[in-house]
Amino acid sequence: MLRAMEYLPVGMSIIDRDLQFRFWNDSFCQCLDFPDSLMQPGVLLEDLFRFNALRGEFGPGDPDAQVRDRIDLARKFVPHRFRRTRANGTVLQVTGRPMSDERGRVVGFVTIYEDVTIEARQQQELEQVHRKLLSAYEDLRRAQLDNSALEKDRSKYYQLAVRDAVTGLYTRHYMEDAAARLLQQHERDAAERVGLLVFDVDRFKQINDNHGHLVGDLVLQRIGSLLNSHTRRIDIAVRNGGDEFAVFLPKLDLQHSLQFAERVRSEVRAMRFEGALSAMEVSISAGVAEHQPGESLGEFLQRADAALYAAKRAGRDRVCSFPAQAEKNL
Repeated sequence: MLRAMEYLPVGMSIIDRDLQFRFWNDSFCQCLDFPDSLMQPGVLLEDLFRFNALRGEFGPGDPDAQVRDRIDLARKFVPHRFRRTRANGTVLQVTGRPMSDERGRVVGFVTIYEDVTIEARQQQELEQVHRKLLSAYEDLRRAQLDNSALEKDRSKYYQLAVRDAVTGLYTRHYMEDAAARLLQQHERDAAERVGLLVFDVDRFKQINDNHGHLVGDLVLQRIGSLLNSHTRRIDIAVRNGGDEFAVFLPKLDLQHSLQFAERVRSEVRAMRFEGALSAMEVSISAGVAEHQPGESLGEFLQRADAALYAAKRAGRDRVCSFPAQAEKNL
């Protein structure tokens, strides 16, 4: 198994409870520009942190403090997923999860490093376009022009700013504002339940690699249409970037949110395509959580994301909930 991991197109590393490296592949060293002289048997996570701190990877500051803070965090073995921009401009998607033995005790940590520089640049360009469109919309709004033709233009600008061009779903920018208002309402009235579904397309990169990005966009469009037809007016269905989606479900508890998620998963699995794509199958892995009083939007998304990764580890094409199933699989 470890030999097969040597050939993965993404960087991978495994450390034990003592923060000593037990495995790494060549892609890991290439992603992070670690020299062979550093990556020797017995190398510690602290050694790599210090190497990075001394070459400025963590920005200005005291290298000893930078290393100490990161080691303290690593010892907690908390699952994480974030993007890190290196000093050379490379953007890495870093995903880490603890490893447990048969008794559920944490014995190590596995981390995946994926170069998403191109995707990040494309996302940045889209965000710049969205900001320009929002600015144009605000300029029109402030002008308070009543001409009917200009009213139509204002509506068009607004739709471009808050709707994803591929799927027709809301954008991440709209989500951050609308979801924050939704959670504030929940804080005022705890009886108003709020569910959250997050999911992504299983092996979406293979779809793009095997069939091209136009087919990948077609898959995203079909999923967008499915969500638009199944959500209520009060729901917030979002394309969160790439093949990642989120649906905020006001007035739904965890159980009803799970039922909704399973219906979406089942209908995506049943999607069929024509012609040369007739043999192509699409599935999703999904995570579901219910908002807890006092919980921030980021924490809410993180819990649902943990359930999503539990679904992936359980074999994909399934729905998991947080906390029960997600905690069991962490």
